[in-house]
Amino acid sequence: MWTWPKSRLLALTGAGISVESGLPTVNDEVAGVPLRSLFEPWIWEKRPLDAFRAYRQMVRDWQRKRPNRAHLALAQADLPIITQNIDGLHWAAGSERVIELHGNLRELRCPSCAGIFQSALIWRSLLPSCPTCGHLLRPGFALEGEQVRHIARAMDWLGEAHGLLVVGTELQMTPVRTLYEIARRRNLPIAWVHDHAEEWVPHLLGQEGPVDSLFRPGEV
Repeated sequence: MWTWPKSRLLALTGAGISVESGLPTVNDEVAGVPLRSLFEPWIWEKRPLDAFRAYRQMVRDWQRKRPNRAHLALAQADLPIITQNIDGLHWAAGSERVIELHGNLRELRCPSCAGIFQSALIWRSLLPSCPTCGHLLRPGFALEGEQVRHIARAMDWLGEAHGLLVVGTELQMTPVRTLYEIARRRNLPIAWVHDHAEEWVPHLLGQEGPVDSLFRPGEV
């Protein structure tokens, strides 16, 4: 029988938790641009018009998405969340402790002066520039090869955790793989939900009864 610690659970989430909300995966396209390419620096350097056209489409579409039962269950349980996602659905669900390792869609950033601005600037010009220094802006999410955000705080949260709930991520990339390996070395109880997060997350948190999908909670 799988049992959770009574307190200090930590959630680690990836793109799979947002599938039920209708968000695309990295294998999809946005405005004719492979979504995977938008996380590579070259397209922002060589094809900024195409990149920002796809970015606008992402912002327009993703703002209409709503949290699903998995997001809402984590918020209701008041779990701290470390996420790879940039969609902001954990905040929309009401979670108050969220670390967005890869940034978000809500902001733009200046690679020259390090300024941070609201993504509303994308509607003012085809190629939005920094209001401070005039440099061409970049999206508010981390591109390939760039450093992730708030990893020290994520390590602190993991150090305080008594259990880890992994949802919708294969843990193939650092630093989330590193966080998982640290949890294993600490012998933390780990539940890893690959699919049907909207069913299993509420169940594992004691908010709903049995579910129909085949899954045994525990480490995979």
